[in-house]
Amino acid sequence: MNVPSTELSRLVRNFRAEQDSAALYDALAELEGDPRRKGVYRQLALSERRHAAFWEEQLAAAGRVMPRFHPSARTRLLTFLARHFGIGFIVPNVIAREMKDRDDYTGQADARGAGLAEEEQAHASALRVTGGSTLGGNLRAAVLGANDGVSSNFCLIMGVAGGGASASTVVLTGVAGLIGGACSMALGEWVSVTNARELALSQVEREMGTLQPDSSHASVLAAGDATSAAVSSFLLFALGALVPLLPVGLLPGSLRIAGSIVASVAALFVLGLATSLFNARSAVFSGLRQVAFGAAAAAITYLAGRAFGVLVGG
Repeated sequence: MNVPSTELSRLVRNFRAEQDSAALYDALAELEGDPRRKGVYRQLALSERRHAAFWEEQLAAAGRVMPRFHPSARTRLLTFLARHFGIGFIVPNVIAREMKDRDDYTGQADARGAGLAEEEQAHASALRVTGGSTLGGNLRAAVLGANDGVSSNFCLIMGVAGGGASASTVVLTGVAGLIGGACSMALGEWVSVTNARELALSQVEREMGTLQPDSSHASVLAAGDATSAAVSSFLLFALGALVPLLPVGLLPGSLRIAGSIVASVAALFVLGLATSLFNARSAVFSGLRQVAFGAAAAAITYLAGRAFGVLVGG
């Protein structure tokens, strides 16, 4: 059978992706100690193997014999992370990949006809109810908090540097940006969690018909602790904001701005790599995308500061 190379590539890609997913779920089942969740991962592995068998039949009909399967670098990395940091660390990434597979299959007539898109959706739902994504969710919040610190202080420092501010002014601006931004993040998080807890308490009050609702109710506890959330937000933002600030405060005058740019770009790339755990994109793509947006924002701020400096100087 004469099958176009693009069609063969699609079939091979789908087959390998399903084999990879099955291998990952097998690994998670081996690592999982809870019998219920272990069973969920076993069932997911079996389902992915059925999907792989579907694509293998398509390939056989096209006259293509698949070589021996070897797990991809992504699967080996996720298995390593799950083994050393816990399954919850990688669950958000696996959910995102299942949703991406669903979207991909929705656009493929044969996959759609076989019900594969709906099954990938069901896989994502099964992962969400295992309760293993809490750590991954916390990690995602940590990455976003640190990214806010790096990006905002990087832009702030570039803006005043573009305006021709003295070195001491640039440092002072960076320190003010770190403290002010961290306080703002902490306050925002405290208000958000406090409001969520108060809303949950009021709902419990109405449901139970009491003026003294139980603050240990599950819906109230799910809202989180306002103080802990505020402290975490403060520290994560401050940690990120230190990255562009430290080179400005520690390096010789001629290297300060260049050092801040290099440190910030490196941090943005690393944070982008971390986001690949949640967005089902490749690590390199995620890192470069983070750098591109962060650098563009800093460049715009620098140019705005430079224009303002020219106007004021004039």
